[in-house]
Amino acid sequence: MHKGLEKGATIGIFSPSYPITAEAVNAVTRAESFIKSKGYHIKRGRQWGKADAFRSGTAKERADEVNELLYDSDVDCLMASFGGCVTNGILPYIDYDYFAKNPKLVVGMSDTTALLLALYEKTRIPVYYGTNFVTSFARLSPYRDIAFQCLCDVMGFKDKYVYSAPEYYSDEIVDWWNKDLLSEKQMPNRIITVRAGKTTGRLIGGNLSTLAVIWGTPYMPEIKKGDILFLEDTEAWAGDVERYITWLKLCGVFNLISGLIIGKFRAFDDAGTKKKSYEIIMESLGEVNFPIIAETDFSHCAPMLSIPIGITGELDANAQTLTLLR
Repeated sequence: MHKGLEKGATIGIFSPSYPITAEAVNAVTRAESFIKSKGYHIKRGRQWGKADAFRSGTAKERADEVNELLYDSDVDCLMASFGGCVTNGILPYIDYDYFAKNPKLVVGMSDTTALLLALYEKTRIPVYYGTNFVTSFARLSPYRDIAFQCLCDVMGFKDKYVYSAPEYYSDEIVDWWNKDLLSEKQMPNRIITVRAGKTTGRLIGGNLSTLAVIWGTPYMPEIKKGDILFLEDTEAWAGDVERYITWLKLCGVFNLISGLIIGKFRAFDDAGTKKKSYEIIMESLGEVNFPIIAETDFSHCAPMLSIPIGITGELDANAQTLTLLR
């Protein structure tokens, strides 16, 4: 395993989809200053500051950025700058063979799910569904501090790591483009036990809607018997959530997994149902026999807690805890 994200490490920033580094300079500067203040270095990927409409460049250019950071011996960790909707386009151009022989820490969230799952599928090297550069670190303290500490802890734990739920969270959709961030909500945090029980299994998952755009391709890992699945999304409509969960159900996913972790669905549109996102999910699932927790902080809300793909986890829905195991 990698030595972890130690102080003094260099974090390479790549933009696999949306051109946030070109469009939200104040937020980008705030994130960069924060990371440096923690004693880390930033390596700007080749697409930093570049924009091509809804993306930072062509699929090949964006993939080249990832590959160059993989090849750079000074870079210890690759972190996505932001999400978007076209990360799946870079998957055919990534140098998986090099990554398999020269593994590095890779972290991101949302649309970056596509790249993370592809890297894991092709190499079986654990990757991290977690903090994006701007999404997490252009926020204010204490949220960004909690997110960064969790990232370091998760990447560097030895035998086991037990997550601690933050006391407060914010579900705000931040306007990164037009204003500085002066304050953030502090809403009491509450994890929900949807179905009691305890299980141990391989952690796998990510952004619900992004799973759909790589499902059935050579880049999507097979969901296996005993896996613990984690899912979250943002600005999702209730009808789409039912649609995607039903799709996973029809694919037999919920006959295989041994546990389910549901993140907060930021800005969830309940379509007038007055139901929470996890209630829509459970209605779609029907009767199941595995433990489930919901409203967790592996989500688009702040602070974002990072969770590994491919590492064994122990889910205790009774105690509302997740423990990572080596």
